[in-house]
Amino acid sequence: MKNTRKTIIIKTCLVAGVLLAATCSTLIAATKPKKTHEEIASYILNHLSLKEGELLLYYIWGPVYEGEQIRTTREILFDVPCPGYVMYIDLYPLANLFHPVKFVFLAEHSYEVFVFDAESPPLNFNEYQCVDTVFSQFFYSLENRRATLPEKTESVMKTTGRDSRWAVLMNGGYDQSNNHVRYWNDLSNIYIALTTAYEFADENIIVLCSDGLNPAVDQSNGQNSDPDLDGDGDNDIMYSCTLANVDMVFAGLAQNFTGNEKLFVFTTDHGSSLGGWNTVQNLWNHETLTDAHFASLLGAVPAFEKICTFEPCFSGGFLDDVVVPPGPIVASSACRYDEYSWAMNNLMYDEYVFHWTAAVKGQDAYGNPVDADINQDGFVTMDEAYIYAEAHDVQSENPQYGDYPEDIGSIISLWVTSDPPAKPSPPSGPALGIWYEQYTFTSSTTEPDNEEIYYQFDWGDGNTSDWLGPYSSGQIASGSYYWTELGTYNITVIAKDIWGATSSRSDSLVITIIDNTPPEVPQITGPAEGKPGKPYLFNIVTSDAQDQEIYYFIDWGDTTTSDWLGPYVSDTEIHVTHTWTEKGTYTVKVKAKDSLDSESDWGTLIIVMPMEYRFPVSTFLQHLFEKFPRLFPLIRGVLGY
Repeated sequence: MKNTRKTIIIKTCLVAGVLLAATCSTLIAATKPKKTHEEIASYILNHLSLKEGELLLYYIWGPVYEGEQIRTTREILFDVPCPGYVMYIDLYPLANLFHPVKFVFLAEHSYEVFVFDAESPPLNFNEYQCVDTVFSQFFYSLENRRATLPEKTESVMKTTGRDSRWAVLMNGGYDQSNNHVRYWNDLSNIYIALTTAYEFADENIIVLCSDGLNPAVDQSNGQNSDPDLDGDGDNDIMYSCTLANVDMVFAGLAQNFTGNEKLFVFTTDHGSSLGGWNTVQNLWNHETLTDAHFASLLGAVPAFEKICTFEPCFSGGFLDDVVVPPGPIVASSACRYDEYSWAMNNLMYDEYVFHWTAAVKGQDAYGNPVDADINQDGFVTMDEAYIYAEAHDVQSENPQYGDYPEDIGSIISLWVTSDPPAKPSPPSGPALGIWYEQYTFTSSTTEPDNEEIYYQFDWGDGNTSDWLGPYSSGQIASGSYYWTELGTYNITVIAKDIWGATSSRSDSLVITIIDNTPPEVPQITGPAEGKPGKPYLFNIVTSDAQDQEIYYFIDWGDTTTSDWLGPYVSDTEIHVTHTWTEKGTYTVKVKAKDSLDSESDWGTLIIVMPMEYRFPVSTFLQHLFEKFPRLFPLIRGVLGY
């Protein structure tokens, strides 16, 4: 894991002071407290050397009685031995759970004080009453707010025929008492960034938030989480953030993704440590999502690219599980695996994701412009977003970053929209093939912005090609493949542009893969002898076991051959002629091949061109006249002898 990057920020904790009260230490009261919650709180704070003006939240439960238990959401701290009061002190209210807290029991009659250190809130938080202070009034007066809508830029105002970009946004909340306003604000801020700055389709953003669409109070300020994150009147929250729903969402993505989609995952709220790099995100009703389980869910989704942004405490522990081959994947977190994450000073947003979202959106949640584009190429990549957020994070946390393959985050962004290529032409290539024989197929399409195009062939057997390219718009692309099983397959192809906008799938080419055998040896019939200069007719026939069309090649034995003749229907006799110009004996050879170029052996026929006997009339007459010079004077005169 790399903890990037340029500047090391010295961050300071907002809650001052070191608390020295040991676990289960006993303090004897010097004076008796009165029974109002404010006076009980003041008495306990005084004995803990804490000042009421500090940025603390404290709550009183009581009176409690013998036999009741002081319980956190994780453990039993103390069995109450006598009547008294319990005080819960949140030492770091700007931090997300789980961080140091204190529980204090004050005995009603003996005025003994018992102090317990813990790292989780009360299990029965709803029975505790917050002590009224200036800070608590501020803390519980916070309201949900929607971020200022960013202006759309020309580069992202296009529409896509089919958006392959998906997002899963999660806020577990833990429970009503700990589901702070800022978590809803974090979700609303990133949701608005996705739908406006990047034009994600609403239906492609899956939001899991606290108790989902339940109208009951689910926030620590006594309000319900508004399901409309962007103010358009539609419910954007879809599910409660329980483990069963998280499993369901990722199982659905794993089932329906084809490998060409892009997935962004954003998580906020609380996290905790199981020791070392083993960490969890806390979900609704005290459920947990471990880093290992999340990694298995994410790994099962066949997305082309994945981006993860984690806000919870200890969320750096997720990076070693998710930033793994094969990638591409980029992930960042608000803190290390052994650190808490923090809210902003105004408690309206979480510190890290506020700046990270501002970086990718181009403005912060209040509408202030932000420029995180370091190389000024017009796009904020994931490493640029991290560098900006890390540099502007002023809280006591150390954001983390990782990518695989290394440096892939320098080219991956949240995927601007783009008009996709047109539907590719159906693959062109053979419709019949032999198993384990490689064949080449071609296709082409055009891109409306004349951008380069990548192609991916689906071979119909569960396998696809890599993304092939880039090719120029309109240029023919080719891919090769061989099948290892007999059968019929539908070959299709899709295309994408340089921004990842994918086309619709092409019509299919059907190919049948067979275990081929060559045609039978051809039979050739015709005359066995003849005379030079005269054409002779020959009959040729053969059959193919797979009933493929047949081609014939003829060697006439006189240094001349035919081209491949055909195609002809299997078991159909053909007729060809040939003329020899010289006397001699000739071996005519014929072989056949099928449409898959599987060739037979030679069939043969021998034909003889014999010597032709011609009577030499002129020589005979000359010899006759020389022997009998006085004979046939008239004939001699006519013939010139």
